Amino acid sequence: MTPLLKYYYHFLTTASERRHFHKVRIKSLKETIDDILINKKSISRYGDGELKIMLNRGGIVFQRESPELSDRLKEVIAADLNNLIIALPGPLCSVRNENLNSRFFWLRFINLYGNVLAEYLDANKLYGNAGISRFYLGLKNKSLARDILERLKKIWDQREILIVEGQLTRMGVGNDLFANATSLRRVLCPAEHAFEKYPEILAAAKRHGADKLILIALGPTATVLSHDLARSGLWAIDIGHLDVEYMWMLSRARTRIPIKGRYLSELSGDGDLEIAEADRDSYDQSIVETIA
Repeated sequence: MTPLLKYYYHFLTTASERRHFHKVRIKSLKETIDDILINKKSISRYGDGELKIMLNRGGIVFQRESPELSDRLKEVIAADLNNLIIALPGPLCSVRNENLNSRFFWLRFINLYGNVLAEYLDANKLYGNAGISRFYLGLKNKSLARDILERLKKIWDQREILIVEGQLTRMGVGNDLFANATSLRRVLCPAEHAFEKYPEILAAAKRHGADKLILIALGPTATVLSHDLARSGLWAIDIGHLDVEYMWMLSRARTRIPIKGRYLSELSGDGDLEIAEADRDSYDQSIVETIA
């Protein structure tokens, strides 16, 4: 590490220690997954994008900021439902398990937004760990990724699942992530600014998700949707980035790389969005509704 980076890291670390986040309690990845699996809990996850939109500090690439979305995210983070986990990024509590790039990112985030964010967090509450879908690339010890993945796959083992995702997300296409599920159906939603179609998305998830495990990959919309489905008695998991992390793990990637057939908002350019011919029929047959 260069002297400049050492100074920058020291500055961020000492500054963050003056924040309130050492009082926030967040479960480990394994504890969070076990709570979902054993108690059949839904989960609403907050990443940096959801937190920024909630705080009215700007939108993200695929979701415009709006007062309505900000208000809903504030409502969900304060929710107290017995069947719903509210999950925060683990690095808000500790960055010791993160690699260097991830540490820089989260310590900077805390210093930029920590004071205002602390107003929305409850020191007496035990939060879930939002990193269950970010189990590979940002972790310092990547040997843990396989164990976390196997725990996650137990959630949908021998279950019928409904995936609610963006039109170019294509979770499980070209890999065996959901090979142990008994059936898989999809509701496709807009790849960008999905919250603007929220009433239609909520109705479709309820219509097709009864008696199924509902997995959602839809950015901030998924955070709100999991809450609303849980409130209706359905089992909904905001699973977000899981499929992409799995593909990076299989590729032994050390940085974010394009994935064939996937739209990745975190990378510039569209890449190759064509689905492999061998996967086309099964993917098309899995789609039960498309929300334009």
